[in-house]
Amino acid sequence: MTRRLYYEDSFLREFEATVVDVTTRDGAPHAELDRTAFYPGGGGQPPDRGMIEGIPVSDVLEADGRLWHRLEREIASGVLVKASIDWTRRFDHMQQHTGQHILSQAFIEVARAETRSFHLGESEVVIDVDHPGPDVALLSKVEDRANEILWEDREVRVHEVPREMLDRFPLRKVPQVEGIVRVVEVSDFDWSACGGTHVRRSGQVGALSILATERYKGGTRVAFVCGGRALRRARERGALLKGLCLDFTSGEADLPRAVARLKEERERADRRLKGLLKDALEREADSLIAGAPRGAHGPVVARHFPDRDLSEVGMLAALISERGGIALLAAGEEAPRAQFSAPAGTMAMGELLGRICREHGGKGGGRPESAQGAIPRHSLEAALGAARDAALAGRPEGSV
Repeated sequence: MTRRLYYEDSFLREFEATVVDVTTRDGAPHAELDRTAFYPGGGGQPPDRGMIEGIPVSDVLEADGRLWHRLEREIASGVLVKASIDWTRRFDHMQQHTGQHILSQAFIEVARAETRSFHLGESEVVIDVDHPGPDVALLSKVEDRANEILWEDREVRVHEVPREMLDRFPLRKVPQVEGIVRVVEVSDFDWSACGGTHVRRSGQVGALSILATERYKGGTRVAFVCGGRALRRARERGALLKGLCLDFTSGEADLPRAVARLKEERERADRRLKGLLKDALEREADSLIAGAPRGAHGPVVARHFPDRDLSEVGMLAALISERGGIALLAAGEEAPRAQFSAPAGTMAMGELLGRICREHGGKGGGRPESAQGAIPRHSLEAALGAARDAALAGRPEGSV
């Protein structure tokens, strides 16, 4: 059985070991060592990476109690090797994982909210807490309490005890395992059964910052970062804030007012543009109707507008039908969308568009007066032509 050095010293970066077995899994060579500092992942924490005798280790997995190191090329069995873990990655994981223990206990202490799950991602960490929706003030209290524990630099201890002795510790959750249980304690604050790697003192986590929350399965999903990640986020936000201040020629304190002024100006411009657009579309609708062929139920306008979006073309179709015309319009180039409209009591647009889409590989339908759908670009011209012919003839399948 492999000796797990990461439990003996989570700060061990380099070690020597003997390759006791090699195998191939998923097309890649894997090596088993007699001792290893590579953590195989588990409990929400990803596995370590690093090097064995100059060969990159891309993954570590545990199978039937054995630890296998995935290598980028083969290695011989029975040889003594030098190995090193990716220390930057490992220390980051320890900061995030220990920070998660502290934040989870802070949620219990401040908000009486238990942690349901934990995931350590590449850029941020997520926990799901049993709270319907903490407000900003409550989240700030939780965050403050967690950072108090960090700055008090409390010792982080590891206890390995038989399951029957777990009642010595006020665990947040009793594990469903047998045998020896590993309990990670943040001195006089949190006790958690955990198989991950952790820092030695809470101060090594550095700082903890809650980034965002969202409702999730009746509880709340909380995203946060610790240590180096928190520092990098602070730098990124500082750079973003500096850039915004330069763009708005404003100081940090005046930035909210500058943004508010820009928003007001945009809203005024939008209102003005909407009026101008409506005027232009009304004139365009009149022009299209004037030049359109007349069918059994009035003028029929069949057009494709590749450079316009569906919302604008939909407004144009509505204006055409208000003026007594039948609009068979399409918008967009790569994935055209169709908008069919007709005056009430004339043509059943939903039935017509549905038939046209079925015949030309599209999908759509709607009400008698208005219908929308998607038609493949290669068959759009033929589809609009067939719809135009049906509307001009006032065929029964498109009639009310």
